[in-house]
Order: sequence, then structure tokens, then C-alpha cells
Amino acid sequence: MNEAWEVLILIGMVLFMAAIFGGYIWASRYVKKRDGQSTEQRDELLQLVASRGWSHTAWVPGGGDRYCGGEPLPGQGTNIPIADQIVGEFRGRAICCFEYNSRGTDVDGPNTVQRSTVFTVASATPVPRMVIKRPRALDKWNARVGALFGGGKVMELGVPEFDEAFRVIANDEEFARNVLTGSLAQFLMSDPRAKEEPLRFQGNDLITWHRGRLRAEQIEQKLNYLCDVLDHQPAQA
Repeated sequence: MNEAWEVLILIGMVLFMAAIFGGYIWASRYVKKRDGQSTEQRDELLQLVASRGWSHTAWVPGGGDRYCGGEPLPGQGTNIPIADQIVGEFRGRAICCFEYNSRGTDVDGPNTVQRSTVFTVASATPVPRMVIKRPRALDKWNARVGALFGGGKVMELGVPEFDEAFRVIANDEEFARNVLTGSLAQFLMSDPRAKEEPLRFQGNDLITWHRGRLRAEQIEQKLNYLCDVLDHQPAQA
């Protein structure tokens, strides 16, 4: 009788371990299928880089430090690694695109890899930090937190159509008003891309980002938008 129970217990343990291992394999394949980069997509990315005369680096330790201070790279960075870094020139401006991968909790469970793609275009003059994006309930709280989300003050431009569509968080309110009082605010209100593309002015960089992998077909679209924004920035700002 004892031997029979031992056999049943052993079989149960084997089945239990097999179920865990099977679940792990399924989850790994699911995440890879959802977030993976196919060979064709990889080739398209590298072909675009070559055709534009840009450079590509697969892994850059510390490459994300410059872009920390808000979504999707919060806080102050120290040796933050980035992947698929692309640098070069576009419409006469220096550009950089890359993937930033972090760990967090979402619908797929704890410690899920969260992939974000970042696009940056360099401006001629460094400016105070300013974020322009769609309004969210926690914006004022995030602004008060400071170091993690970059800090700043939530402000209104005084143009109802603009203030309803966008949230402005600025470290220097005077600078923000100088930038937005004029053609840039009009451009953002009239261009359909603006509501879907968050912006962060920081130092010499204008940044936008989204969740997901870096894809070749997105790069020129995002860079064109960033260059259009800088073209509408008042010279005196």
C-alpha cells in the first residue's frame, strides 16, 4: 500500500513539474511571438540604416543615460543599456533611435519585459525640459514627484482648444509660453500626429516614444514629425 502511494505521489510530482515547464515554454513562445523581431524585420531595419548612411549598434551600455528624466526612461540614468541604437543625420539634424527594455508588471504578469522605442532629433540650442502629451489623471502627481518623472509644473496655455487636447509639464514656464505662443501651438492643434506622439524637450534633444519594438517603417515617420515640430519652434525661444 505504501509503495502504491509513493508511486502515485511520484507520478503527481512529475506531472506537476511537467505542467510548470510546459507553461513556461508556452509563455516564452507567446512573448517571443508577440514582441519578437523576425529575420525579415531585422533585415529591413539594417537595409534602411545602410541606405541612409546611418550607423547601427546592437547593444550600448550607458547609451540611455542622456535620455533619462521622464517616460520611458525615468529617473537619473547610470549606465542604462539600450538596444538597436541607430545614429545619423536626417533633414540636416542629428538623430538617434533605439529600444529601451525594462521590467515591470502588466497583463502578462510580474517581471514582464516592457519594450519601448525612442526617437530623438537634436536641436541647435539646449532648452529647459518640457513635456507635451495627451492629458492623464496622474500628471500633476507625477510632476510633483520630481526626480522619477522629471518634475516640472503642469501649466495651461490659456487656449481652450489646446489645453483640452494637451498636457504641458514644464520646468520653465516662461520658456514654455515663448515656445507655444505662436505657430507651434497652432501646428500641434492642426496636425493629427500630435495627439498620438508625446514630446519631450530636454537639453539639445526633442524626444518622442511609444511602447513596442523598433520597426524600419516607423523611423522616418517619427523623425519627420520631430523635425516638423522643431521647424515650428520660434527662433527667439
